[in-house]
Amino acid sequence: MKKTSCNAKHSTNYLLSLKVEGSDYIKSGIASLLLILLPLLQVWGQVNLIKGVVRDNTGKPFPAVSVKVLGRGPVVKTDNVGSFSLMAAAGDRLRFSAPGFYVCERVIHGREVQVQLFPRFLFLPQDKPVADSLFENSERVVEVLHGAQREEQVIQSIGRVKNSQLMTTPAAQLLQALPGRIAGLQVTFSNGMPGLDGAGAGFNIRGSTAQTVLIDGVERGYTSIDPDQIESITVLKDALSTVMFGQRSSNGIIAITTRKGDIGSPRISVTANAGISTPTALPKPLQAWQYATLFNEARQNDAAPGTTVTPLYSAEAIEAYKTGTNPYTYPNVDWYKTVLRKNSSFNRYNVNMQGSGRGFRYFVDVDYLKEGGLLKTADTNVYNTNVQLDRFIVRSNVGVDVTKTTLMQLNLFGRMQRINQPGGGTSAIFSALANTPANAYPVLNPDGSLGGTSQYGQNVSIYGQAVYRGYQYQDGRDMAVDLQLKQLLDFVVPGLYVRVQGSYNNSSTYTTARAKDFAVFQYDPGLHSYTQYGKFSEQSTSGTPNDRYRVTYLEAAAGYERVIGKHQAGILVLADQQSNLVYNTGNLPQNYTDFAARFTYNWDNRYLLEAAGSHAGFNYFAPPERWSDFWAMGLAWNAHNEKLIQALGWISRLKLRGSYGLTGFAKSGYYTYIQTYWTPNTNINNNDAYYFGQGGGIVRSTGENGLANPDLGPEKAYKLNLALDLGLFNSRLLFTGEYFRNRFFDLVGVPGRTSALLGTAFPVRNLQRFNYWGTDLSLTWQDHVKNFNYFFSGNFSLVQSKVIFNDEVPRPYDYQMGTGKQVGLQYGYIATGLFQNYEEINDPNTAVLASTPRSSLRPGDIRYLDRNGDGVIDNDDNGAIGNGKPVIYFGATAGFSYKGFDLSLLVQGSVNRVSYLGSDFFYGFANNGLNNAYKYNMDRWTPETASAATQPRLWIGSNVNNQQTSTFWIRSSDFIRLKSAEIGYSFPPVITRKIGFPSIRFFANGLNLLTWSELFRIRDDVDPEAWGGAYPIMRVVNFGVNAKF
Repeated sequence: MKKTSCNAKHSTNYLLSLKVEGSDYIKSGIASLLLILLPLLQVWGQVNLIKGVVRDNTGKPFPAVSVKVLGRGPVVKTDNVGSFSLMAAAGDRLRFSAPGFYVCERVIHGREVQVQLFPRFLFLPQDKPVADSLFENSERVVEVLHGAQREEQVIQSIGRVKNSQLMTTPAAQLLQALPGRIAGLQVTFSNGMPGLDGAGAGFNIRGSTAQTVLIDGVERGYTSIDPDQIESITVLKDALSTVMFGQRSSNGIIAITTRKGDIGSPRISVTANAGISTPTALPKPLQAWQYATLFNEARQNDAAPGTTVTPLYSAEAIEAYKTGTNPYTYPNVDWYKTVLRKNSSFNRYNVNMQGSGRGFRYFVDVDYLKEGGLLKTADTNVYNTNVQLDRFIVRSNVGVDVTKTTLMQLNLFGRMQRINQPGGGTSAIFSALANTPANAYPVLNPDGSLGGTSQYGQNVSIYGQAVYRGYQYQDGRDMAVDLQLKQLLDFVVPGLYVRVQGSYNNSSTYTTARAKDFAVFQYDPGLHSYTQYGKFSEQSTSGTPNDRYRVTYLEAAAGYERVIGKHQAGILVLADQQSNLVYNTGNLPQNYTDFAARFTYNWDNRYLLEAAGSHAGFNYFAPPERWSDFWAMGLAWNAHNEKLIQALGWISRLKLRGSYGLTGFAKSGYYTYIQTYWTPNTNINNNDAYYFGQGGGIVRSTGENGLANPDLGPEKAYKLNLALDLGLFNSRLLFTGEYFRNRFFDLVGVPGRTSALLGTAFPVRNLQRFNYWGTDLSLTWQDHVKNFNYFFSGNFSLVQSKVIFNDEVPRPYDYQMGTGKQVGLQYGYIATGLFQNYEEINDPNTAVLASTPRSSLRPGDIRYLDRNGDGVIDNDDNGAIGNGKPVIYFGATAGFSYKGFDLSLLVQGSVNRVSYLGSDFFYGFANNGLNNAYKYNMDRWTPETASAATQPRLWIGSNVNNQQTSTFWIRSSDFIRLKSAEIGYSFPPVITRKIGFPSIRFFANGLNLLTWSELFRIRDDVDPEAWGGAYPIMRVVNFGVNAKF
């Protein structure tokens, strides 16, 4: 006799029912099909005596449970041992219900049934893996805004990633575990410094920058949570999924659900991680002799035609740089090797416990992370000058059954962290590393003092900045409390409930600086003397409060859920208010208020309807624009529950769904509808004041800060989403394809068509209109061959965009206009190659920049297209540049498990991605020749390398012609990255139980392991996501062990 269960992990606040197995609905008019199916229907409809047993969550017999055949028949009750019997036919659905427990429905396949009921939880844990044989796929539950729904009944566009997937990545911050996992979500990184959190990361949903991240339904910072505490992450992408969030619903939402306690005895999990981190790429500067050689070449290139300049570096000097015979006068310093370690450390320890007692459930998690930096330190210091992150996080989530119908959930969260770094900061050091050439100055002089010169500034030494500048640290504190009460009112009206919630979040950071100055010395070998630059100072102590903010959230909701025969309906109405206060700005808090509602209906789990809306307010808008209405609706058809589809046998899921709605986003400055003024000092000489009255007193003047706009309101978007969900071969193959079209309007921007007669800048207005459209695809195959389980999953996202209106000033040529083109295109000139000789330069038919005399051009300089054919390159030739192709990003995961071994891989990448390389980091010899040059610059144009050159000729300082924004510096940065990989081994339980552990698993995993990029064809010493003076993106190799008991 097959045992099934209705687990809270697979139930929702709505009354859940399983899919219909053998509906008696057959479409009229198909007479031939009726004749074929008639014998089967006669057998199917035979009524038999059905017996069964119902048990509670502890496995004990459950008396007084109501059991009913849906659509007909009386209600029977289970007896004292949980048994029941009734007359029903194969294919009928039985409904089991008891006060305070989730309703369960079962399709009759035989003559005996066993069912297990679970109590209603306030916050629903997520589903178990698909492979769990106890649960049918249609029972799985997904989180939605302000609730949860059974997966089979979801119409919204939602992407999810579960805890088990997140934990395969050794991520110090949450976003590092997300790239490539969810279709429609793009995550990028530009900085790898420990503790930098979200400052070095960016993410968007379907092309729109996502600003809203929820943790257990409340908007909070995502950087303050560790992956062990997360049950799942849900990405809400369409209007139907986000509209209840009112004026924060347009750009998509990332909803994080933390883990809650399971029913059962206490279970403890201990995990220890230890790893090393190395840069994915570091710039490769030229050695001193190469730098000097190319510097001389650049000086000669800048000289007038026919003129030979005296090299700055003699042949003897270049040879001395090469041989290193005089390192103090002719230094050849690899600054990256001098200042940076080869790797840094990564350690993370986690302990969590979950379980239940009489009427309560709990999950407690404690996590400690220590992540080191790349900077070298000095043994002479009694303090740490390296970058280091120490983070301690604790979470306690407790659910309590106050009564059989009153439920409470209390979530507590706390974080303490410290980020240590050198006294002058880390960014200045990496900027200096990128820009300082190998021959700038020696690290140390013969007497052990710091080397330096006047050319690079007072007390400027990269090594000194890293080691002798003192230190600073930033302390961060976060605290959050969520309290929710839910009252089930089944004794009044079955399916009715009310819910109230209050949340408080306080966060602050404080920087303590204990910095000091140092001197550098320039050594004169002839006189054996030293010239000092800068001076030493005692170590000082100062403190600065940084960000401090408070978020309070209040919510009151009421819901009603009911199943009547084949009809299932649910209603949710709520009111909420969130207040965001940033203390150090002195501003009044941002207040968001929403009155929202959602209605769901389905008939026979085949035809589904959902509608939602919100009346939302934001206090920074003027009263007439403060409140706005948003709405969305969706329809779906579960075709797999039609008997015609079920008869095929190999289609386990076939759903067509669509949604359309209006969403909004509040983007406003601080009370921009109120006109403000400024009053300067009483300075007659600066015309800030004037004499007034008989006494000739000085009166201060008053001026406008900027024009107010009382008509400013929220940005808005109409969003369409059409989707197909397909499951084949008993759901071994799953496919989802979605098409979206989002029409954004009333976007905030500065008017382009203005008049100087106004005398000041125009205020921002709701005027821009952008369209985004594209496709999200995902495909999964999972199966097993005996004990060998394997899976493959891939996702693909394509996003296109177009500027519909941007209030542009009319221009004479279409290519100068942004309207009708891709959103965010860069503007510049079209490069057609490099000048090869003076004949090309002096050809009067060759157009050159109006701002650049022909006499200043040299062979190897960039030449540009005269787009309008007027014989000169000027602003009329400046237009939209870039590839204009749709951005594509993708991800793929694969893995297997066999006899205790498991392996998983994650690959992610992007196509049609371009980067602009026009900066000092790529030009070489910038800053009047004091800046660095790289191996990349060896591919410059010379008469001998003209046919193979990928870069212009070299120059010193600035070059007006070559440093124009142009297509020459736009290069493909498509990339594919082995984002993470994990291999593990779980010891057999027969072994681990002998030492008191039900489970022990050893594993090794990695992050950013391998990368290939189109950019490497041009320059292989950069990461496609970060370069220049930024802290490098890190590659992590980690080893760990997990024990459960």
